[in-house]
Amino acid sequence: MNVNYNPASIFAQDVDFTFWFILWISLFFLVFITGFIIFSIIKYNRKNNPVPSNVHGNTGLEIVWTIIPTILVMLFFYFGLQGFLKMRDVPENAMEIKVDAGMWWWKFTYPNGLEQNTAQGLTVPADTPIYLPLHSDDVVHSFYVPAFRVKMDVVPKAAGAEDNYTWFEATQIGDFDLFCAEYCGLNHAQMITKVHVLTKPDFQAWLDEQSAEQLKQKAENPGQALITSKGCFACHSSDGTKLIGPSFKGLFGKTEMVVTNGEDREITVDEAYLKTAIMEPGKDIVKGYQPLMPPLPMTADEVQAIIEHIKELSE
Repeated sequence: MNVNYNPASIFAQDVDFTFWFILWISLFFLVFITGFIIFSIIKYNRKNNPVPSNVHGNTGLEIVWTIIPTILVMLFFYFGLQGFLKMRDVPENAMEIKVDAGMWWWKFTYPNGLEQNTAQGLTVPADTPIYLPLHSDDVVHSFYVPAFRVKMDVVPKAAGAEDNYTWFEATQIGDFDLFCAEYCGLNHAQMITKVHVLTKPDFQAWLDEQSAEQLKQKAENPGQALITSKGCFACHSSDGTKLIGPSFKGLFGKTEMVVTNGEDREITVDEAYLKTAIMEPGKDIVKGYQPLMPPLPMTADEVQAIIEHIKELSE
């Protein structure tokens, strides 16, 4: 192992120790057992042992090969359990950042209400415990930061489970991959982003700047702010690019062929259609697209704000 090893989180060293411990024990027994088999093949082949003889049991040997594996398995369990308990014991002073997952986006909500999405990533201060309540809007996802040795399923309440959680404390400044480690559908691979770890002063400056910018955007263009925070741009573009769903650019007033209850029909995209598409996304599916959009909990004012922004992109 690298003598200059510098773990990226407080969990990394414990997890890596358990991994390397199991690996070296396994390699030792692989070499030992393979060597013993080769030795036995040579020693007891027909040339060296022309007259076969019966081999009787050896009580002492049987006790040894029962006790040693038992001790090793208990050690594996002990180290794994200690790491697991540490990962489930959230410090009281941890900063809470809510994590929402959906097909195929992440949303991060900070203590002051700032919302960031997949494109922006998760930004945290170094040397600070971060508590992450995990919520899914649709299917099972998995919050995974390899460098931190953090991986936890994000289970929807529809599956009968309570919201899950995890936490970490980053020890290095830098950017680290964050992605979904549970296959969640067609664009599962798009759920990759970064965890940006900053110094505490830099994080506070970033948080203040981003919060002010988001407040300004909400005041000037609430529809765009909602589309960004809800993760709509994971499936819909604003520049005409075809993604999983239709582009917002030029959408309002456009004639589309939709599939309703298995039958094709032609519609004009107006406010009524957009309200239905947002609140009941599986009702009228634009032909050529899959019914993948989950229903998003929004107020009537929020829906109207999004519609107004789509109108602006169609002018």
